[in-house]
Amino acid sequence: MSTVAWLQAHGASFVYLPKLSDHSYRLKVDAVLQRKPEAVAMGSSRANQWRSAMFHPTRFYNAANAVFVVRDFARMLEEFGDFSPRVIIFSIDYFPFVPAFETTYSSQSRSEMGGWATPEQIGIILGVFEDLVRTRRFPWPSYNGTPALGLSAIRTGSGFRLDGSYNYGSRTFDDGTDSVSAIEAGKQWPLVPAQRLDSSILRDFERFTELARQKGIALVGVTMPYIPKVRDALERSSHYGAWRQFRSAETQEWIRNQGVLYFDFSRLESFGGRPDEFADPYHPSEPAYIRMLLSMLTDERFRALFPDIDAHDLQERLKHATRLEAYRDKWPAN
Repeated sequence: MSTVAWLQAHGASFVYLPKLSDHSYRLKVDAVLQRKPEAVAMGSSRANQWRSAMFHPTRFYNAANAVFVVRDFARMLEEFGDFSPRVIIFSIDYFPFVPAFETTYSSQSRSEMGGWATPEQIGIILGVFEDLVRTRRFPWPSYNGTPALGLSAIRTGSGFRLDGSYNYGSRTFDDGTDSVSAIEAGKQWPLVPAQRLDSSILRDFERFTELARQKGIALVGVTMPYIPKVRDALERSSHYGAWRQFRSAETQEWIRNQGVLYFDFSRLESFGGRPDEFADPYHPSEPAYIRMLLSMLTDERFRALFPDIDAHDLQERLKHATRLEAYRDKWPAN
């Protein structure tokens, strides 16, 4: 992972996403230590569309899509060692505070990929061979002209960009209709059913915020929106008391009492969001992130953290944005 991080830090043009292993956590830690950005995004995949260009001229890196367990926020911060970014923007949702969600990610790798002849590498080699036999084509050099490293990136064009954000490739619009019945039954990932937030996981969060205070890091928490049909189903279902507790005034006050500048954008109308600006029902796309950022910039406390962000440029980007992208990825001609 340190090699991939080094290549991207030095401007190599490719997206990265493996198929047969997942060491995203280590990739993101190594990238932060190599780049030493002023501002870092952390959290789950629901923070993966923050782009470095949005924060220009601040040096920014997106280390999200790597922290799914709440205690790993503090773990990642500790792995930064003596380095501390000035600001961390992180995703915060109800489901990481539910034990069933945490258990799913208990086996997530936080380490470097195994070396040659290790069981992991042997498994990858066998997996590549099986893939070639099944598809009868060599997966190289790219998907639709996108330089790619890793089988998933090669096959789909999806993966981590140079700034750590995630390229979704081509996707058809999904308004969430197919998820509604599963949500109402409490059977739709990642919306794990639960009636209460877990107190021990809440304490894990407090340890993270305390560590950030000790390091002098400003924390900005953001709850991203769901597509409206998904959010409405959450509200109707009796399986999600934890969601209602998370959105309560009491919990929001608790978050802010941890020293977090908190923005709840779970409702599209809270930031002027549009129902079509989603990569899928659970992940808003780049234009939605720009709208959220513009709303955040109206808060004097956030503006003080990023005094040089050009709001006019962000607004101009929106005028020319597609449903998924506001910043075009430019690749060298093949």
